[in-house]
Amino acid sequence: MKCWFCEEESRGICAACGRALCHKHAHIHDRMTITKSDTCTGYTSYYDVFGSLKCNDCRLEWSSHIPERQISV
Repeated sequence: MKCWFCEEESRGICAACGRALCHKHAHIHDRMTITKSDTCTGYTSYYDVFGSLKCNDCRLEWSSHIPERQISV
C-alpha cells in the first residue's frame, strides 16, 4: 500500500481516518480514546489506545456529552 500523501511505501494506518502513512507522514498520537454509548441503558464503554499513528490532516478534539436527567417532583 502507498502513502496517501507522497506515494512512498506505507508503514502504518492513521487510527482516526484510515489513510496509509509512510514513516515521514506518520505522527505518534499520545492517547486516543474510543467510546461506545448504549442509548437504551445509558452506559458508555471505552478503551484507550496509546502510541497510535495519526496523519497530519486529522484534527482530534475532546468533546463531552451530558445526557438530560429526569427530575422527579
